[in-house]
Amino acid sequence: MQTEQNLLKRRDVGALRTVEAAFRSGPFAELLDSAPELERRSGMTREEFEQEYRFKRRPVVLEGYAADWPSVRGWSFRYLAGRCADVPVVVDSYSSRAARKTTFGEFVTRLEESAGSGAAPLYLQEWYYQINAPEIAEDMPELDIAQYDFRRNLYGEAASTNHQLWIGQQGGITRLHQDAYSVDVMHAQILGEKLWFIMGPEAELVPGPDGEAGLDALCASPDTRLMRFVLRPGDVLYLPALWFHRIELLSDSIGLGRKCLDEVNVRAHVRQRIGELLALALNPDELRVTHSELFEVVIARARALADRMDIDLSRLRQ
Repeated sequence: MQTEQNLLKRRDVGALRTVEAAFRSGPFAELLDSAPELERRSGMTREEFEQEYRFKRRPVVLEGYAADWPSVRGWSFRYLAGRCADVPVVVDSYSSRAARKTTFGEFVTRLEESAGSGAAPLYLQEWYYQINAPEIAEDMPELDIAQYDFRRNLYGEAASTNHQLWIGQQGGITRLHQDAYSVDVMHAQILGEKLWFIMGPEAELVPGPDGEAGLDALCASPDTRLMRFVLRPGDVLYLPALWFHRIELLSDSIGLGRKCLDEVNVRAHVRQRIGELLALALNPDELRVTHSELFEVVIARARALADRMDIDLSRLRQ
C-alpha cells in the first residue's frame, strides 16, 4: 500500500501526533502568533459573496451573518439541555479511547460539573441533530449563501442537509485536517469563541533526509498560506474545499458545521466517497489498525448517510 508522504494529509496516529506537536512547540508554533488574520467582511449580499469569494475559492469570515438566528440570540447549554435532555449522543467520538455514548442532558451536566477541574475538555463532535433532534433545526435557518450545494442533486434533499453541531468545553481542540469528500466548509458560531488556524490546500509537511518532519520548509513555503482568526457568535466562516484547519475552543462553545459541494468538485467527491466505501467493505481490519482514531467516525458518517437516504445496510450482505 502506497504511503502518503504529506503528514498533513495522513490520518494515522503517528502523523496526527507529529502535526499536533508542531502546533505546541518548535518553529511552526513560533510562527503561529505572527500569522496574518483572515479577511473579515460584513454586510455582504449573496451575489457579492459568490463573485468575490466562492468563485475565486477565497476563504472569508462573514461577520455577523447569522447574528439574527434564534440560536445565536437565545441558546445556552442549559437551555439546549432542557430541549434535548434524552437525545442520545456520542461524546469525544474522535478518540477511540475516550468515545462514549450518553444523552445530551447528561453531557451538559458533566460539562458543568467538570468546569475548572483540570480534566480533559469534553467535546461533542459532528452531532447530526437533524436525525434525532430535528425540533431544534428551526433555530438555525438555512444559509442563503449555501444554496449552491450540489449534494442534493446526488443524494436527495434529506441526505444533503446533514448539518452538524460541534459543542465543547473551553480548551477543546479539533486537530488539523482537511474535510473529506472535497466539500466547502461553512461554520456558523452560535455560542462562545473559537480560534482557527487555516492553511492552503497545497501546504506540505514531508520528512527530510533525516526522517524528521520538515517544519522549517513548511514555515518558509508560500504554499502554506497560514492564517488565523477568532470566530465569534453570529460569524459565518466560508472555507473552500481542501483547506486545512485546526480549531481551539477559547470558551465553552457551540458551532454549526454546514458542508457544501461545489459543482466543480463533484467528480473528486464521488471518487472519494466510493474509495472510502470500498476500503471499508474490502479492507476494514487494516483500516481499523492504521486509522484507529478515526475508524468509528467514518463508520458513523456512512451510517448517517445511509439513514438519511433510507438505505437498509443489512441488505447489502444478502
